[in-house]
Amino acid sequence: MTPLFRSFAMFIRQISRDSMLYAVCIAPLFAALFFRFGIPYLEARLCGYFNLPAILAEYYLLFDLFLAILTPFLFCFASSMVILTETDENMSGYLAVTPVGKKGYLVSRLVFPALISLFASVILLSLFSLTLWPLPLMLAVCFLASLFSILVSLLVVSFSHNRVEGMAVSKISGIMMFGLLVPFFIFSDIQYLFSVLPSFWIAKLCYDRDYLSILPALLTSFLWIGILYRRFEKKLT
Repeated sequence: MTPLFRSFAMFIRQISRDSMLYAVCIAPLFAALFFRFGIPYLEARLCGYFNLPAILAEYYLLFDLFLAILTPFLFCFASSMVILTETDENMSGYLAVTPVGKKGYLVSRLVFPALISLFASVILLSLFSLTLWPLPLMLAVCFLASLFSILVSLLVVSFSHNRVEGMAVSKISGIMMFGLLVPFFIFSDIQYLFSVLPSFWIAKLCYDRDYLSILPALLTSFLWIGILYRRFEKKLT
C-alpha cells in the first residue's frame, strides 16, 4: 500500500500547486451554499414579486441530486487534468512500470479521489440538502455518484491527448449527467431510452425510492468503466 499512498501524495501536491484545480476542488462547497440558500431566496423573491406560487419546490430533490453528483464530478475532473498532464509529460508511463503498476496508478488517481468525494458528498448533502434524505438512500446515491465520476474521468482521459482537449471533452461529458433530468420531466416509457446512462438510474432511485434501481446503476457504471479502462490502458503501454 505504501507505493499507492506515495503516488496519491504526489497527486495531492500537483493539485495544491495548480490554482485552477485547487479552485475546482473547493467549488462544490460554494455550489452547496448556493443550492441551499440561494435557490429558496431567489424563488421567494421572484414568486413574491410576480405573485406566483412556488414552482421550484417540487424540483428540490433534483437540485440535491446535482449537488450529490457535482462533488465527485469536479473531484475527478481534477484527477483527469492531472492524468493528462502526466501522460503528456510521459510520467504516467513511468509510474505504470514502477511498483505502483497500471492499476495502482489509476487507483491513486481515480479511486482514491472518488472515495474522498463520496465522504464529501455525504457531508454536503447532510448539511445543505433542500430535502430530507434517509441515510441509506444518501449513502447509496453518493456511492453511485462517485462510481459515475470514475467513468466520466476515464471518458475524458481516454479521448484526450492534453489538458486543452481534456477540458473540451469534460464539457461534452456533462451530457452523461443528462439522465438526472429524465425521470423528473419524461413520464412515459420513452424515458428508458436513457437507461444506458448511470445517471438515469441514480435519478430513478431517488425519484421512485426504488432501491432495485441500484442494480442497473451498478451494471451500467461497471460496463462503461470496463470499456473505457481498456481504451485508456492502451495509452499507458
